[in-house]
Amino acid sequence: MAWNSASRAESGVFPPGDMITAVATAWGEAAIAVVRLTGGGSVALADAFFRGARPLSLEPARRMALGYIMDGGAVVDQVLAVRFEYGASYTGEESAEIQCHGGVYAARRCLELFRSRGARLALPGEFTKRAFLSGRIDLAQAEAVLGVVRARSDAELASSGRSLQGELSSGLKGLSESLTALRAEIEARIDFPEDVGDAEYASYARVVSVISEKTASLLGRCRVGLTLANGTRVAIAGRPNVGKSSLLNAMLESDRAIVTDIPGTTRDTLDAALIHRGMSMTLVDTAGMRDVASAGAGMIESMGVERSRAAIEGADFCVLVVDASSPLEHEDFEAARAASARPTVLAMNKRDLGIALSDADAKKLGYFMAVVETSAPSGRGVNGLKDALFEAALGSASPYDGMMATERMVSALESAANCMEEAARALDEYRGADIAGSLLSEAAELIASLLGEDASEELLDAIFGTFCIGK
Repeated sequence: MAWNSASRAESGVFPPGDMITAVATAWGEAAIAVVRLTGGGSVALADAFFRGARPLSLEPARRMALGYIMDGGAVVDQVLAVRFEYGASYTGEESAEIQCHGGVYAARRCLELFRSRGARLALPGEFTKRAFLSGRIDLAQAEAVLGVVRARSDAELASSGRSLQGELSSGLKGLSESLTALRAEIEARIDFPEDVGDAEYASYARVVSVISEKTASLLGRCRVGLTLANGTRVAIAGRPNVGKSSLLNAMLESDRAIVTDIPGTTRDTLDAALIHRGMSMTLVDTAGMRDVASAGAGMIESMGVERSRAAIEGADFCVLVVDASSPLEHEDFEAARAASARPTVLAMNKRDLGIALSDADAKKLGYFMAVVETSAPSGRGVNGLKDALFEAALGSASPYDGMMATERMVSALESAANCMEEAARALDEYRGADIAGSLLSEAAELIASLLGEDASEELLDAIFGTFCIGK
């Protein structure tokens, strides 16, 4: 089944009396716990257990009322209650919320009481799904809700906030309207191809190019948002005793990894989280890379090297660390070969101990996105290394220009952009307005899917199933 703007709450998406309830806050000791209740009859159900100066139904909408939740003649908890009218709640339905004291038992008792009168426990993401189905928000905004919940940095929160406020939706709707207008004009000419001259083809191609540029701009901002949401995984690689663990600690400004003068101290991978300029990075310290077969390494060291290789393959970027105070060794080239599997930044470490490694020598190791001089114990060059990784992930884009997007959304926009580019080529090469019209129609459908028009029940279940219960 597919949902569109004409087949939502008004056409029976929410059957009368289909009330759902859930705790919207995290379980455990806290100042308050919020119990949500939505659906037709929610306020009457809440009034069955709420005792205040007057019934909740007689309180002004969106104004807190002090009272008690009662189970028969017994007080469950002193609470604040608020009601929301149809069309003015989070879900767009009649709703009520109870704010009881934090903890597990009071909130659980509220749930039990509401369920005893016909409310059912909400499914994951069902409140937000109802907000979408009622037309209060579109699908792009609904997915941004999860971005806000999961944000790990100010930049990621700002990215999700822009999408939640409708900035992404506005851009998508603008593209959709432009495509609709152009398709209407092109399709009107398809039945009379002899009337379409070179000037018309050129004019259509220019309009498609303008729409393509706007699509590319929106896609770029969504890619930034996706990078912020996913973060980036960085493997720190190099031969034994070049200062990989020291560099990790310097980047974290914390003694996260054990550091000694003994080569091979690190035998396993170690993950650590870092936020730099609004972007989340997962740094992976790895065991020293070398040819374990020729070195006669033991089983534990051999396993550590294999895990290092796996960590590099699973990373988005790699930092290859070399000891700039000593000449290159065979093991440096071994590490460089492993690092070449990913875009790599070269960290020329230990420059404070003297310089025995020239830039020309470093070039023998291969191609690098950036070369940074570092001294882990002193912290010298560490911020430059962080900046190099940031720029490797985002280029010149600002994280505060991003808009929250998922892999699915970016993929759909990429496909739409490809359709427009092909349509522009078809018009430039006079291959027929019908071909261009078909490609533009496909692009329009992809963009409409991001707003949730004609979204299948399977897609909605997949999206909202990733939300927590109560959201």
